[in-house]
Amino acid sequence: METMNSRQKQSIETELKIVRTALSLMRKKGYENVGIREICDAAGISTGAFYHHFKSKEDMLNIGFGTYDEYLAEVLETYENPDPLEFLRFVLLNQTEYVMKQTGSLTSELYRALLSSNDKYAIDTFRLYYRTVRKAIELCLKEGKFHASFTADYLTEFLIRVVRGDIIDWCLHEYSYNLMEYVGKDLNVIFAGLCCKTE
Repeated sequence: METMNSRQKQSIETELKIVRTALSLMRKKGYENVGIREICDAAGISTGAFYHHFKSKEDMLNIGFGTYDEYLAEVLETYENPDPLEFLRFVLLNQTEYVMKQTGSLTSELYRALLSSNDKYAIDTFRLYYRTVRKAIELCLKEGKFHASFTADYLTEFLIRVVRGDIIDWCLHEYSYNLMEYVGKDLNVIFAGLCCKTE
């Protein structure tokens, strides 16, 4: 796998710093009440630097999904449960929890930005979240925990789509229920259907 040079790493770190700063401001003041100049001032960068990385505020929010991949990389360093099914459940619920805590009422804005952007980072199959879910599914199939009726590629897309659908439903209901609880229940139903029964 190709490694990033120091300039590429610095560019990603700057992008994530801008996104984290913007999300922090938006959680306090609301999406519409935070402008690019305010984001730049809080992040300690020029507006020129902002536009070097992003075309617009909406484009910046699309990259906001990348903050989870950064967080997931740190989480995976200390995760120890060897059971692939529990690992899969953990990753899907971990992403759900991150959305609830980090974006909360901004989640609908994130998805609106995603829909209006040409670069849809959230559905990039090369991002760490996708690769981690796929790895867990491959292990479940290899160890006979899931029926081999479906491919790892299909199950990866399916499970991520289910969780994404739950998150969007949560937005439509104006964040009025416990998202973690509902995603957990949905995963229980799905896993019960996918899992091989042992005598």
